[in-house]
Amino acid sequence: MAALALLAGPCEDRPVRTAREAPLRGAAQLAERRFTAWRGRSGRRYVASVFAVQDGHALNFTDAVLLAVSPERTIVAARDSGAFGIDAALTRWRDAAAMAGACEIHVHLLAEDGASRRAALADLMPEA
Repeated sequence: MAALALLAGPCEDRPVRTAREAPLRGAAQLAERRFTAWRGRSGRRYVASVFAVQDGHALNFTDAVLLAVSPERTIVAARDSGAFGIDAALTRWRDAAAMAGACEIHVHLLAEDGASRRAALADLMPEA
């Protein structure tokens, strides 16, 4: 599983080397975070719903980008949920992500097709 470093405030208008969480300003004061956003290396913004790692609802979405996030706000694992959301595979992925330190699953639902989801994953994962 790949990990991404969290950057503390690089410029918003230029590409960065790693993805970073960029929480939504309107939701910053809420006690319970339901939504957040990530900036990919390209600078593109990805809005996501936030779930606790053991919340089964996070795995019920199809055609979504799933990000397993550590308490340090880094992505410890990422995957496409797929068109059918195969329960056993997604549960194994979530359990492995939790063992790697994930405490939340962030679900990005706005990628409209497989190519968009693959592009989002490539943008959010670290450079090789």
